[in-house]
Amino acid sequence: MRLALLFSRLAVAVVVVGTTFESASAQNVPWDIFYDDVSTSACEVVNAANAELVVLTATGQLTIVSGQDVTLVDTFVDVDGTVYFEGSATGIIDFAEDGDGFRTLWWMTLTGLAVEIDDFTGVPAASAFFPSDYTDVACDACPLWDDQSVCVVPPVTLNFCGRSTQVSLGMTMFGLMFLGFLRRRW
Repeated sequence: MRLALLFSRLAVAVVVVGTTFESASAQNVPWDIFYDDVSTSACEVVNAANAELVVLTATGQLTIVSGQDVTLVDTFVDVDGTVYFEGSATGIIDFAEDGDGFRTLWWMTLTGLAVEIDDFTGVPAASAFFPSDYTDVACDACPLWDDQSVCVVPPVTLNFCGRSTQVSLGMTMFGLMFLGFLRRRW
């Protein structure tokens, strides 16, 4: 009975305050996010034998993000994950098990070897290594991307009777009201 009364008062308090969520946009990154059909993995980073890359959403080009961001202008990734370099197919982007046992995203040859990128020319070639030869493989591109402003998620705000506040402050207020009801009744 007391618990029902407490929750009804809390519900009334919420209605009286009149909260509405303001829409906050999620981070708007310029690269694709890939989802694995076999596991629950989601990766933004395309791993290669000697580099970490992303696929730019607008152009389908690969950009090296390990070190200074450099777009490989002669590359293109189609919707099936086939990578083209200067018009010729040079491998596929697909999930494979890494040395830690996680399914991570890789640029691989058709035989499953990790692709290696020439540091000076950007020309891809087959390495002598499989994805399973690598540990601590990245999936999140934000720590690697040079322009960190695209990775900032704006705070979610609440609108209390025309005044905006961040969710953390609003939730603190409701928590204190709940504690006030709790202390008075029990």
